[in-house]
Amino acid sequence: MPAINLTLAFLITQFILLAIIFSGVYVLFSGVETQRNTENPTEVTHNPLFDLPPLFGLFALATLACLVFSEAILENSQPAFGELKLSGLSTWWAFTIVFILDIIGVSFLIFVTGGSRNSPFSSVLFLIPTLAIFLREPPSKFLTYAFLSAVLFLLTQGDYLEERIRRNKNGRKAFLIASLGSLVLSIIVGYATRPQ
Repeated sequence: MPAINLTLAFLITQFILLAIIFSGVYVLFSGVETQRNTENPTEVTHNPLFDLPPLFGLFALATLACLVFSEAILENSQPAFGELKLSGLSTWWAFTIVFILDIIGVSFLIFVTGGSRNSPFSSVLFLIPTLAIFLREPPSKFLTYAFLSAVLFLLTQGDYLEERIRRNKNGRKAFLIASLGSLVLSIIVGYATRPQ
């Protein structure tokens, strides 16, 4: 399959993956309660979950930029730029960087939302190596992604913010959105890339 087709498929897949994560974060974030300082009731204790939306925005821009500025996309966009020669990341590097960023980013999200035992985003972590298979990454790469995902899943079993997550009334909704969204995305990509 031509590199441009795979890159465009990955771009669409990445957008959907980010939409799933954003939806889950949004629902989870909307259920986070602020904690008042018991000594000074007018002072609100900083909640690290409030840092997630800006971090998510930077993460989304970084991953989408790697794909948009890959050589496969830029080569096919060359007629629009005329004599201006643009060179981008090789497709191999663009895919590798995005998959690694996805794994690290989702692992961080799992860590700060209750650890792999409680986070609504644990299912998203295991979706990433599956997407690598569907997007025809070589076995050495998707096995590396699977190994990295498994290691980070085990390392994120801590209970960081676990109490706040347990008290979050929207944790179950975020879990359903992330899990069902991951299932739907894997079915769509699997169907689209099935042997003809």
